[in-house]
Amino acid sequence: MSFQAPEQPSEKDWHFIEDLKSPLHKKINWKKETPGNDEADLSQGVALNFNFPDSSGALKTATEDFKNFLKAGNISDKGSYRIVTEKAPTSCFEEYTLEAAKDSCRITADDIEGVRRALVFLEDEILSTGGPFLKTGKRTRTPLIKTRISRCFFGPIKRPPMNRDELADDTNYYPDEYLNRLAHEGINALWLTIKFEDLCTSRFFPEFGKDKVRRLEKLRATVKQCARYGIKIYIFCIEPQGFGDVPEYLHPMSYLENNEYFRGNRLSASQNFIDFCVSTPEGKEFLEDSAYSIFSDVPGLGGLIDINLGERPTNCYSCTSSFFKNNCPRCSKRQPWEVIADTSSAIARGMKKANPDAEMVSWLYVPYIGGYEGVPIEQTKAVLTDIAAHTPKDVTLQFNFESNGEVEQLGKTRIALDYWLAWPGPSKLFENCAKNAAKAGARMSAKIQVGCSHEVATIPFIPVPGNLYQKYKAMHRLGVSTVMQCWYFGSYPGLMNKAAGELSFAPCPETEEEFLTELARKSWATNEDKVVKAWKYFQEGYSNFPVNLPFTWFGPLHNSITWPLHLIPVDKPIEPSWKFTFPLESGDRIGECISFGHTLSEVLILLGRMNEFWQSGVNILNEIKSGYTGNEERLLDIGLAEAIGLQIKSAKNIFNFYDMREKLPFMNRNEQNATLKKMEDIARQEIENSLKLKELCIKDSRLGFHSEAEGYKYFPAKLEYRAELLKELLAKEFPAVGKMIEESNDIFPEYTGAKPQGKIYRCGKDAASAKWADFENGNAKWMAYYDKDGIVFKVISEKASERESVVLEVEHRRLWPVQKFEILESGKMTHHSKHPIQNTEWKGSSTLIDKKINTEFRIPFSVFTERADTAALRINIYTAENNTFVSGWISKNSWEPRLFFGDDNPEDLGWFFFE
Repeated sequence: MSFQAPEQPSEKDWHFIEDLKSPLHKKINWKKETPGNDEADLSQGVALNFNFPDSSGALKTATEDFKNFLKAGNISDKGSYRIVTEKAPTSCFEEYTLEAAKDSCRITADDIEGVRRALVFLEDEILSTGGPFLKTGKRTRTPLIKTRISRCFFGPIKRPPMNRDELADDTNYYPDEYLNRLAHEGINALWLTIKFEDLCTSRFFPEFGKDKVRRLEKLRATVKQCARYGIKIYIFCIEPQGFGDVPEYLHPMSYLENNEYFRGNRLSASQNFIDFCVSTPEGKEFLEDSAYSIFSDVPGLGGLIDINLGERPTNCYSCTSSFFKNNCPRCSKRQPWEVIADTSSAIARGMKKANPDAEMVSWLYVPYIGGYEGVPIEQTKAVLTDIAAHTPKDVTLQFNFESNGEVEQLGKTRIALDYWLAWPGPSKLFENCAKNAAKAGARMSAKIQVGCSHEVATIPFIPVPGNLYQKYKAMHRLGVSTVMQCWYFGSYPGLMNKAAGELSFAPCPETEEEFLTELARKSWATNEDKVVKAWKYFQEGYSNFPVNLPFTWFGPLHNSITWPLHLIPVDKPIEPSWKFTFPLESGDRIGECISFGHTLSEVLILLGRMNEFWQSGVNILNEIKSGYTGNEERLLDIGLAEAIGLQIKSAKNIFNFYDMREKLPFMNRNEQNATLKKMEDIARQEIENSLKLKELCIKDSRLGFHSEAEGYKYFPAKLEYRAELLKELLAKEFPAVGKMIEESNDIFPEYTGAKPQGKIYRCGKDAASAKWADFENGNAKWMAYYDKDGIVFKVISEKASERESVVLEVEHRRLWPVQKFEILESGKMTHHSKHPIQNTEWKGSSTLIDKKINTEFRIPFSVFTERADTAALRINIYTAENNTFVSGWISKNSWEPRLFFGDDNPEDLGWFFFE
């Protein structure tokens, strides 16, 4: 390669920040010149009588915004049509009534925020007519979702590798017009990340609060700034932090030396983590005092969101496995719900002592539930619903809306793990938790992704508002009153935020069609029918996104349009979507994206459907594009749809490319030539797709930015670089492989096993014909044989410690993750399958004979759900202690660990042939 990968754009190149700072209201080009029979005419100007009492001046931003709207629409404020705001009783906070007649419009509310929402609604009603007009009639709107929490799109995440902390710098992450946009979308809260140790002092930990003055000053300023737009700040944390050797999120073990009463559950012998025990007076005191300290130092804070379960070691039941195996001397004698309730109640007491109106949100983050040592998944779900049933009344329970839901896709049940926008949800588990929380008298919060999710997070939002309609209708049915609308990504202002804001108020349109039409009128008046049709195509296409966790975290839709293509196999891993760590550039191991939730053929079907429907929607928007010349917002919306379409098309192309490459060595010569030509066509298409997206990126700086990665996953220079890589591929690798075909040589023989390199084992058909193979250090040996049903592996090893296990790794298809089968001396069996539903068909045993451990694995072929056409496997067998390699058939040269895949390196595998 004669050229270098371009560097990541610097923060000064995040031009979308300037876009967010720019005035919300730009010149409005009205599409209609005369009012309808049921519309008031505002074209001759209005008279503003803003009589609502506002001694605090909090309404000023709303009234000034409305005047700017009038100016953008060329509507004079010196006219005769009266617009009046007045105070009147309502049934709840934020409720308002708008009554429009031919000569006047009267807005009534009982609080400032009701008036703010009403003025935005009035703007939308005018925009919906397509002209300077207003539909007459009376409308009362009542919030059903009381708390609507989003996040700064470009705010620091306070995590490695960048470790940016927004309370420790001088940047204003909340400029006026950005907040104005959020207020127009119904958002009334924003979350930001903190740690107690940064904002508090503590009698238990003298190390706390060393730089708290500066941070608290910044936090107070942020609260004050956002309040000007009716937006509260919620602090997000994962407290109390446990103890261990990970300074990113654990306190040092030395903190326990003078605080033994905090020493709780030790998660496992292999992990040097200790939970923070809250079942002591000191534990509760620490939480209550910390919360009180922050909320008294920062008046006006709206609330606190705390992950009490699922993300990191905190309280002694902060991990679902601790439900069934807990060694804390105090918490092990209590129910999980008691400890979780104590944690959230202590924080709530401290908050409410300083601010009685503050909201405590206890987040049970359970993205996936795995079987723990034979405990049925349903038993874990029962504990979670029991926790929900005991939610304290002064706490809001939060649960992921879709996680662990069952989805039918291509005739099979898939498990939706973590967050989903492609599938509306809710999961049955969420429903049960919501019902139980309601019975306990507590509020319920849904954690969703409004703008985009892990499916594709390199765009500002996915235009599928119909999916939000289905989510919010379910929330209304279940009594949900708080929504956390995003993780670090999915918060950019636009269509989806607006849809969520509209759906948070009653009355809600009776049908999805009615809702979509009303929503489209606000921005696409006179073309709403066509736009709704396009949205429906997008929704239908997006519903075919493979419901498969690795296809989100390591999936192609984020930035496969920058991935190089490898005609000659390199067997290199896929990069994580949410950060810039190993590997920085994706290789060809596409099986990592799929694992075993789908087959490759299923993924190809789904990507084909996504592409077909999405392009149909793009075509409709392009038909009306010429009518929006000069309307930058609508042109960006069309460009966004085109960009997403290119990302979908690229993912489809890449998976087709590697599907053909894997089949290429096993074809006849004519088939090989034809297939090579198709692969060449894909490479050329991908050059074109990269360059098309480059042009869209130049016009729209939002494209390619991933908020959790805090940078661009694709950008113009990288897309151009990728195009050059593909040109080099066409110039070098295609001729080389074409020559192999012409000379009738084996294609990739070392890769396919035709000419295997490295260690080889030939598996016999019965125990008598099986041959022993030694571990490299000579302290163990293994053998294998097979029959029509499966394979038997036997290992004889030296007895070492009770924590030592025998691990069998099997890669039963090239490019796919290994499945790991592990057996401890005790006989405990674990299957690391990379699949949400565990296969229990395999069997194993461990016995002590003549002071040696005899381990046996019986693996049925049915375990290998994505078996390639060739018979060979690639395997390794080794012993490990506390998840660390000890010795094996092949020594391990591990990769840098990755979430989900660990440190597995396919080079650490040998060939396994069936005799």
